[in-house]
Formats: sequence, C-alpha cells, structure tokens
Amino acid sequence: MQNNNFRRWLTLAIISISGGVSFDLAYLRYIYQIPMAKFMGFTNTEIGFIMSTFGIAAIILYAPSGVIADKFSHRKMMTFAMIATGLLGFLMSVYPPFWVMILIQVAFAITTILMLWSVSIKAASLLGNHEEQGKIMGWMEGLRGVGVMLLAVFTMWVFSLFMPEDPNSLKSVILIYSGVYILLGILCWFFVSDGFTSRTESDGEKKDKPAFKLSDILSVLKISTTWYCSMIIFGVYTIYAILSYSTNYLTEMYGMTLVAASYMGIVINKIFRAMCGPLGGLVTTYSRFKSPTRVIQFLAVISVITLCALLFTNQNPGSVAVGIGLILLLAFACYASRGLYFACIGEARTPKYIMGTTVGICSVIGFLPDVFVYPIVGYWQDTLPPAEAYRNMWLMGLGATCLVIVFTFLLFNNMKRASQQATIPSPVTE
Repeated sequence: MQNNNFRRWLTLAIISISGGVSFDLAYLRYIYQIPMAKFMGFTNTEIGFIMSTFGIAAIILYAPSGVIADKFSHRKMMTFAMIATGLLGFLMSVYPPFWVMILIQVAFAITTILMLWSVSIKAASLLGNHEEQGKIMGWMEGLRGVGVMLLAVFTMWVFSLFMPEDPNSLKSVILIYSGVYILLGILCWFFVSDGFTSRTESDGEKKDKPAFKLSDILSVLKISTTWYCSMIIFGVYTIYAILSYSTNYLTEMYGMTLVAASYMGIVINKIFRAMCGPLGGLVTTYSRFKSPTRVIQFLAVISVITLCALLFTNQNPGSVAVGIGLILLLAFACYASRGLYFACIGEARTPKYIMGTTVGICSVIGFLPDVFVYPIVGYWQDTLPPAEAYRNMWLMGLGATCLVIVFTFLLFNNMKRASQQATIPSPVTE
C-alpha cells in the first residue's frame, strides 16, 4: 500500500512538473526578452507578435485539448508532447528567422495546450477520488511552481556564467530546457497511466477507447456546473492577471525602487506560486471546510476586504509596508485559489468520461482575462494619472472577486442538492 501511495505522489510530481515547465520556452520572453532581441535579432515588436501568436493559438486549442484528454491515452499524449516540445526547443536554439519562430510558437501551442494541458489536469485528477480533489490539485499547482522556480533559477545561473556578449548564453538556456522536456517525456511513459474512462465504466467490462462524439461537448455545455466552474476560474484568473502589475504599482504609487519591486515580483510570481497551492489543499483537507469550493469562497471574501483596503490606500498611499502587505495578502488568496479551482470540477462529480472536455471548456472561458485585462490596464496606464489607473484596476479586480463569491455559492448549493438527492433512498416495490 505504501509503495502504491509513493508511486501515486511520484506520478503527480512528474505530471505537475511536466505541465508547469513545458510553457517556459514559449514564454521565454518573460525573463530573456533583451537577450532574445540581441542574439536572435528580433525587435521588441516582433517578440510581441511571437508571444501573441502563442496566446491566440492557445485560446483556440483549449477546448479541443479537453476532447483529447477524454479520448486518447494520457501516457502517450504526455510522452509525445514533452519530447516534441524538447525537439522544437532544439530548433529554437539555432536562432531561426522570424517566420520560423512564428511556426515554432504555433507548434508549441499544439504540444503544450492541445496535447498536454487538459491531459495533465485530468491525469492528476484521476489520482484521487472526488473528496481528494482539493489536496491533489493544490499539490499539483505547488509542484508546478517548484519545478518552474528551480529550473528558472538553474538556467539563470548557467546564463550568468557566460560573458554578456556571448550568444551561447541564451542557447545554453534553451538547450537545458529542451533536455529536461525530453527527460520528463521519458518519465511520463513509465509512470503515467492511459486514463481511459467511459459512460459504462462502472459495468466492470473491458472498454475500448471511447470514440469522439459531438454530443459529449454539448453535454458539457448543458451542465450548469460547467458554467459555475468556468466563472470561478474567470474571476480568480482576473486577479492573477492584475497581480502582474504589482511591480508597477509599488514603484509608481509608493516610490519603491525598481530592483526592490522586482524582488517582490519574484516573491509573488515564483515563491507564492510554489507555496500557496499546497496550502490551499491542506486547508481543504484538514479544516472544517472540507470543500475546495468553500475554501475558494472564503479566500474570495479575504480578497474583497483586501481590494477595498487597496482602494482606500490608493487615494493616499503612505507606508510602503502596508502596500506590500496588502499585495502579498491578495497574492496568497489568488494563488491558493488557483491551486483549487480545477478541483471544483472533480468535486462537482463531473463524469470522468467528459472531465477532460469540461477542463478544456472551463479553460477557454476562465482564461479569457488573458485577452482583455492587459490591453485595458495598459490603456489606463497610458491615458490616466497613476492613482486613477490603479483605482480602475482594483475596481476591476473587486468586480471579478464578487463573481467568484456568487458562483462558488451557486456551485456549492448545486452540489449540496445533488448530495441530498443521492442519499434519498429509492422506494421499495413489492
């Protein structure tokens, strides 16, 4: 039993780290924009187009990724996706021309979103029952963060070993990522299961691989909990997108130095991501809540209070310690919720044969803030005084958090009614 439990958690670690680090080459600009411009010969505008290409392709591919998670072997898909992403990295390391980089970004979207995103979430979800979803998803988010953080620190160290003008510095970073992807792909082959599920799974009969049916997608769209889960993700992800401006906020409103604010960005985006997901899972498992949905609702209430405080201090920013404290509290609530929001899908007893499709559709709706938050906040920053721009930003976050409270309430009531109906004994006929 202990060996089975150890293998389960080792499998979760492999799935989580694979799903987390697989995006790092597609988002290489986040850390290495200046070296990309210098060594790959791209302008900042071209780098922007390269990033937007991946983002547009990702939004298109989230939904079909869910269908793939329900219809194809998880082991084969994850193995192929990670190895293919590594091979694309090798092509990227030769510093190809702009049009090839555009094609590589589209290919990255196919391997990391279409073939890996929903598959990794469903594969992790199947490692526990509906009561364990908060713990499983919380640790998944945390392990993702740990993998991303450790690999980022290691590659940054390798990058620093080279002279500033040495083009091999960035090439080495890309090659390390590529090698790690291929290694993780091999591990996926040995540890990840196929994960096939079907409507008649409980019959105890051996089932063939389920065929694709359009009715499965329609079934998912007709389920009210799909929309509830989607809007919960939408609200939390809006706060996640807004938090990316915390460095700008602390420098413009509190006069914090760029270096100090950048360190705060590392704490929020790397360390908190690794810590808060598992903490949310632990709260779900060992507190009286016993429900990811209720924990997210509680965290949303904390976020509302924090955002109101940010709106109040936004008018007359004083102590930078207060500003930092409020940002960190909001980040904690956001990242703990991020570690739990996909657990809501499993907690709602979504049928396993359509769980992947549900994850895909929830991702399309839930991650829409990626499309509108950045241009809107950027427009406010360009056209309004800082105090007014950030006031509007916090108001946007407050509205999104209120959505989370409303839809967690609806989802929990729906699950409560379903549980009560399941416990009502069926009439005995003579």
